[in-house]
Formats: sequence, C-alpha cells, structure tokens
Amino acid sequence: MQDLDGKVAVVTGAGSGIGEGIARAAAGAGMKVVVADIDLARAQAVAGDLGDNAMPCKVDVSSLPSVEALRDATLERFGAVHLLCNNAGVWIGAMMHDADMKDWQYLINVNLYGVIHGVKTFLPLLVEQGEGHIVNTASMGGLISGPPEGLYTTTKFAVVGLSEALLMEVADKGVGVSVLCPGLVNTNL
Repeated sequence: MQDLDGKVAVVTGAGSGIGEGIARAAAGAGMKVVVADIDLARAQAVAGDLGDNAMPCKVDVSSLPSVEALRDATLERFGAVHLLCNNAGVWIGAMMHDADMKDWQYLINVNLYGVIHGVKTFLPLLVEQGEGHIVNTASMGGLISGPPEGLYTTTKFAVVGLSEALLMEVADKGVGVSVLCPGLVNTNL
C-alpha cells in the first residue's frame, strides 16, 4: 500500500502509548482511523483529537467475539479495512518459577491471542480485497530474553514467529505483514 489517503486503519491499544502514536500517524497520512482500546474513555479522547475521520471503539483483544464486533463496527462506519495494527499488549515482570498461572494466561490471552484474533478476524477481508497490511507489535523481547521477562518474551517470540509465517502465507495475495519490535518506550505498559 503506497497511497494511504482515504484508506482505513484499525489500531488496537490505541488509547495510549505506541498504539496512540500509530493512530495519530495514520490520521496524519490521511487515513480514517479506528481507535480501539479496552479503555473506551482513552479511545474516545484520542479519536476526539483526530476528528471526524476517527472512531473510538472498545475492544478486548483477548475475546474473539469482541474483535469480531470491532470488525463489524469498522465495516459499518467505514466500509473497509486496509491496515490492521495488532498493537494491544500487556507486561508482567515475574520469574518463571514464581509466576502464577493466571499471569501466564493473562499475557498469553492479550499478547498472543490478541494478535491471533486480529488475524483470524481481519485477514479474510484483506485477502478478499487483494490489498492490505497487518502490523503485529511484538518487542525486542520477541528477539532476546532474560529474567524477569520470561513470561512476556514467550508471548512476543510467538508473535514474531506468527508474523514471519503469515508473511509467507499471504505474500502472493496482495497482503503485507510486518512485525514491530520496539525497545523500551515510555508508555503506560
């Protein structure tokens, strides 16, 4: 996708941090933007700053029905999706030998299943239209690991692998795939 003007971007975790930055950059490039976040008030604040071509939407990426509702709301408002940024993520610093299973489950549900749900829900639209791009936010933690990052890096390594495999699967379908691996960024995370 070279010309972004008038195209539609869906950004999860867009109520703050990296997602907010992506949403603002997309709007600055002339895109219509769905500002999706589990915190609706934050999504509304960002979308309000971006103007009439932005729509706030509450989404829990760990829930497939919630991500499907995000898709449906996007299509109802804008009629298409061209860019999906699976950006929502969480962090818990814990040593693996001390980690509670609920911490594992929380990180896997948001960081990994959030990406899986986004791909499962939006990829068929992109393939059908023969155009689009998916950006999955991983982390430098998806490339290197060490304590107390074991739980987090497990999910982010998986996002890198998912993204690399997906790129090969859709390369001939007009759909691009990128994986974003930022280092330390001053966000709410």
